[in-house]
Amino acid sequence: MEPELETFRENVDSWIKQIRREFTEFSELPTIVNENADNIQHNYELIYELKDQIEELKQEINALKLIQIISLKQKMSQKAEQT
Repeated sequence: MEPELETFRENVDSWIKQIRREFTEFSELPTIVNENADNIQHNYELIYELKDQIEELKQEINALKLIQIISLKQKMSQKAEQT
């Protein structure tokens, strides 16, 4: 009976060590998850900022196109008046 009891104790000790090891790894997981969540949130903020900047650039390009069209029409009407 004594050797079986000693084997059982060793097994229990090893199980406890394994459980502690796994618990330590598990307790580190929320920190990693939080960090990743913060990074994802930051990336979304950057994406939305870039989206806004792209919209502004589109509006500026359209304004430049209109200015260019008006300028070309004025030049064409000036040439037509000269001839």
